[in-house]
Amino acid sequence: MNLTFHVFDIERGVLSTAPGIVTSYPGGDTAVRDLEPLGAGFRPVAWSRCGAIDYAAVGQWAAFHRNQSPAAAAPVLVAPYLPSARGDHDATDDARVAARLTAATGVAQIVTVDPHSPVWVDEVRRGGVAVSVIEAVDLVGCGAAHHPGWAGVVAPDKGARDRAGRVASRLGVPLYVAGKQRNPANGKLSGFVAPDGLPDEGRLLVIDDICDGGGTFAGLADAIRWTKPRLALHLWVSHGCFTGRWRDNLAGYASITSTDSRATPDGVHVQPLEPFIVRTLAI
Repeated sequence: MNLTFHVFDIERGVLSTAPGIVTSYPGGDTAVRDLEPLGAGFRPVAWSRCGAIDYAAVGQWAAFHRNQSPAAAAPVLVAPYLPSARGDHDATDDARVAARLTAATGVAQIVTVDPHSPVWVDEVRRGGVAVSVIEAVDLVGCGAAHHPGWAGVVAPDKGARDRAGRVASRLGVPLYVAGKQRNPANGKLSGFVAPDGLPDEGRLLVIDDICDGGGTFAGLADAIRWTKPRLALHLWVSHGCFTGRWRDNLAGYASITSTDSRATPDGVHVQPLEPFIVRTLAI
C-alpha cells in the first residue's frame, strides 16, 4: 500500500498500525473507510510510501480526525520522499504545486527526509503546515556507513556539496567534490571530472540525495577509476528510485545503501527510517 495509517502513542513513544483503507466508489472517486477515532494522548499519522501523495485520501483522513478525534493531537503526514521535489526550477512549478496541494489536505505537520531543495518545504510552510526534516547526516551517522576506515566522502557535483560536507564532517574525513556537465538540449550527462586530491587507495563514500537510473554515479565511477583504479567506491543515497539500467550503471560500486523511503530492490543495503520517524514524532 502506498498510504498507510498509524497511531502514535505520545506518552509511550510508540508508533502502531491503525485501521483504515483507501478504496473508491464505482464511479472512481476516492473513499477512505474503516477509520477509528482517537482520544487524548494519541496522534493520527498517515505514511505516504512513494513519490506521489494521494491528496484526496490524505485530505479525507485528516478531515475524519478533525471531526471525530477532537481530543487527539493534530494529524501528521509522513512523506519521506516528497512528490515533485526535483521540479523546483520547472516552468510548470511542479514543486510548489505539489506543496500547495499537500498543505490543502489539512495536515498540521509533515515529516520528511532530506528534501532535494528548500523550495518544496518553504512553500508548504507558507501554507501553514509545520515541517520536520530528517537530514542525511543524521541517517548516515547512525547507519551502515558509520564505520571507521573511510578515506573520504565524495559529492558527485556542486549541488551535493553541502549534504556530503556535513557527512564528511560527522565522520571526520576529507570532502572531495566532483564535477559533471549536462547537455540542456537532451539532458544527457557528459564531461565527468574526478575530484582533485584523491588518495591513491582506500574506501570512498559517495553521498547524494536521489539515485534514479544511476547515470551520474556511473560517470563519476568511471572518472575516478581512470585516475585512481585502486579506490573502492561505496554509494549512499537518501532516496533510491532505481529505475532503468541502474544495476549496470552502479556496477562500479562495492556497495549501495539507501533508506526505505521507497521500495528497495535486492542488492541494496537498507537504512530503515522508522526509528528516526518515531524520534521526530516524539519531539
